[in-house]
Amino acid sequence: MTLTEQALDEFRNAWHAAEGDDFASRLQRQSLEALAAENDALRPVLFELTNRAQSELDLHLDGETVHGHEANAESFAAFVRGVADATKEVAKHLLDRQRRASTLRILAPAPGSVRVVLRAATPEEAAGRTAQNTRTPSVDSKSLDMVAVLLARSEADSDDLNDDVLSGLAARLPQKAHAGLKRAAKAIDAQDWDVQGELRSQHGFQPVHVGPHGAKALLRVLDEHQESSTTTTLSGAIDGQRRSIGALWFAPDGAGAIEAAVPTPELMEQVVQHDAANQRVRAEFDVVAIVGKGANPRRRQVYTLRSIEPLPDAPTLI
Repeated sequence: MTLTEQALDEFRNAWHAAEGDDFASRLQRQSLEALAAENDALRPVLFELTNRAQSELDLHLDGETVHGHEANAESFAAFVRGVADATKEVAKHLLDRQRRASTLRILAPAPGSVRVVLRAATPEEAAGRTAQNTRTPSVDSKSLDMVAVLLARSEADSDDLNDDVLSGLAARLPQKAHAGLKRAAKAIDAQDWDVQGELRSQHGFQPVHVGPHGAKALLRVLDEHQESSTTTTLSGAIDGQRRSIGALWFAPDGAGAIEAAVPTPELMEQVVQHDAANQRVRAEFDVVAIVGKGANPRRRQVYTLRSIEPLPDAPTLI
């Protein structure tokens, strides 16, 4: 069932009106939660209201080594720690800090193959009605988004030995985050797990899937050497995008089309909006020279989007 923006706003207003601790308010919230459970359009809105704009990564582990609802404890711990460590290192990089404790939370693992939910901690809010408070994703929430996008991309085109988008997403993360990602990928590969789930954020719900082939692809790009990095600004047209795997196809004026990594949901939201409006844009990219491993390593350039904005309309001659 498709709902209008007005209907979504009315749902938000009804939730805010029922934010008290009295019995009637709790009953009203339960009714609204039941309504959202029956309508896919309301699920992201309810998540936005209850999670205060902080992301969570809900993953199910399955595969031949998962029996019922049981999995290898050591590998499970390595997988969770790897994702958590990578998220912490990305947050440290964004804040330009050398030391910082992880604030990522884990919800109690639950049945459904083997399930784990990682959630960015909710920042403290000032007293008062939550509708009056500004809610924005924390640095940990943004970092979890970036790690999840990389995991999702690893399974896409996992047989492609020259996945420029996956390399670009990995190059955008700090090197210290690579150790945690390697730990998580090695656990998936060693246990032959098939990990599926979704990233839930203020930008909606995005599927995440990575299996043994994706884990190998991730390990391959994490071992690549970043030789040099520059930036370039290009004008042209968006030739396609895939939100779920952080990819943009861009046709620069007077040059061949390129595929670029889009590392954050915020940037992807801008890409989607400009694409829907069929706008010509100006885009700034990181261009990283990547060198693979092996006896005959290939050197290639990968593009990662930094910013994007619409170009002004050409003046009309009267």
